[in-house]
Amino acid sequence: MEAQFLSLEGDFVVRQGTELIEYHKISDIPDKFDHLIKFMPKYPDPPHDINDHALMENMVNFLTMLQAREQK
Repeated sequence: MEAQFLSLEGDFVVRQGTELIEYHKISDIPDKFDHLIKFMPKYPDPPHDINDHALMENMVNFLTMLQAREQK
């Protein structure tokens, strides 16, 4: 699941101090930041196959993994 997590792309914004920093790949987000502001991963285009459904079922887990990096 870690490889799927690190390969996610989309729109992500984290707050570090007084700055809001935008990322488009989860792998670019630092291991530590103050707050997660925006989590909008790209979902696969339909029609979805079984692998797409498995990925989409893990989105809540991916959000939790990213929130675990929050420091405040």
